[in-house]
Amino acid sequence: MAEPLLKIEGLTRRFDVSKPWLNRVIERDEKQFLTANADVSFEIAKGETFALVGESGSGKSTIAKMVVGLLPPSAGTITFAGQKIDTGAGIPRSLRRRFQMIFQDPFASLNPRWRVGEIIAEPIRTFGLMNPTDARNEAARLLEVVGLSAGDVNKFPHEFSGGQRQRIAIARALSSKPEFIVCDEPTSALDVSVQAQILNLMRDLQDEFGLTYLLISHDLSVVRHMSTRIGVLYLGRLVEVAQGKRLFSEPQHPYTRMLLDAVPDLALSGRRRHAVEGEIPNPISPPPGCAFHPRCPLVHDRCKREVPQPRPTPIGQAACHALDRLAPAA
Repeated sequence: MAEPLLKIEGLTRRFDVSKPWLNRVIERDEKQFLTANADVSFEIAKGETFALVGESGSGKSTIAKMVVGLLPPSAGTITFAGQKIDTGAGIPRSLRRRFQMIFQDPFASLNPRWRVGEIIAEPIRTFGLMNPTDARNEAARLLEVVGLSAGDVNKFPHEFSGGQRQRIAIARALSSKPEFIVCDEPTSALDVSVQAQILNLMRDLQDEFGLTYLLISHDLSVVRHMSTRIGVLYLGRLVEVAQGKRLFSEPQHPYTRMLLDAVPDLALSGRRRHAVEGEIPNPISPPPGCAFHPRCPLVHDRCKREVPQPRPTPIGQAACHALDRLAPAA
């Protein structure tokens, strides 16, 4: 079996959300920590799209930022192409060019004072890949690759629509010729009519350049269209990992089932849909045992005491004490 391009083991991130020292002394409060992610482990093979899904506040974007070096992990290891990354020092320059990220808000991620050509060519200049003239020509070529005009290099970001700005962000991500791209909600800020165009563009580019994606999304329709495998996050923990298509037909974890049960029935099968009940608990003081137990229809005493560990399932793996009692999905 080929070695995975990216391997995440025991990734954990805690944030200190304590009051200032003097306030804690006066009020006799202790430090408080928010655990955004806890013991997350997964692998991504070269050329595949691994999607992370979950409700807002589940820790998806925090994982994305740790993977690309924008946030240091509190614990755990990140290995890329067989090279372990020192989480304290960040991603070494020898690997940095091979990573890129597409952010959620295309307008906020583009410098409004720079022309589009400068924005796209910035990674090329940073890594010293080309001289200024060739970098500008490459920026014009990449604009055509993503469906815009080469003449747009002289325009500013505010002159484009939301979908066009995301195409510019994709062109910038491609400019350093990366192997691995983290896509953090790449279509959530776009109109529905534009989302499909961007997703189809990303798939075409993946096939053309042999890219590997880590896709962050809360939109299950986007995930179904794009992903090879899917990881489901709940309150910072990975509760299920499965092959993309099979997760939708054979969900194993109760939380996965709840998410899928709320998806609109576009096929008009007549199956009754149910709204997602409850909300994610406070991550500063999460419930003991399985964090999902206050919302779980299959909860029992063990769920309230022990944190479930991942175990094999017919379609991948899941962390749930009730797996043996789960009936096959209808």
